[in-house]
Amino acid sequence: MIVTKRNIRIIRYVQLVLGVSLLLLLPLPASAYEPAASAEAHTLPPRENLAPNTVFDPKFDYLEKGQGYLTNQGKQRVNIWGESYGTVRVDEIGVQLTLQRWTGSAWIDVYLGPNSKEQNAAYVYSSISNISVLSGYYYRTKSYHWIKKGSTVESGYRYSPSHLIP
Repeated sequence: MIVTKRNIRIIRYVQLVLGVSLLLLLPLPASAYEPAASAEAHTLPPRENLAPNTVFDPKFDYLEKGQGYLTNQGKQRVNIWGESYGTVRVDEIGVQLTLQRWTGSAWIDVYLGPNSKEQNAAYVYSSISNISVLSGYYYRTKSYHWIKKGSTVESGYRYSPSHLIP
């Protein structure tokens, strides 16, 4: 097979479709079906659905993947981190992390981290520790990923699963 941009795009598209298909086949944990799972929460849990804007455009040439993460550190503290991957070294690759809280009807930004970027690189990582949060609410990480190569700019958002902070 001759490697062309079109073939690479087709392969990425197939990988994307297979990945999303596998995610949809995963069973939910038993606690997701029980109303008691939100007994200590101030709001009903958010719907966890994969929105189209959480997947990068398969036509991208340089922004391969990226993700944001959230971990509960206890005592009303969380850590967030994220990473972006390029297919090759690019002029600039970056990630910016935002902590969001679920109000019961919408996600609101409660902490905006700085831009983390690298020059002439194919990978960037960012981490923010010990962010103070309120108990009884659901939180998630919104991560913005971008690359710049010459006049080409590719970017997109990703969202972590939500976590109830007890």
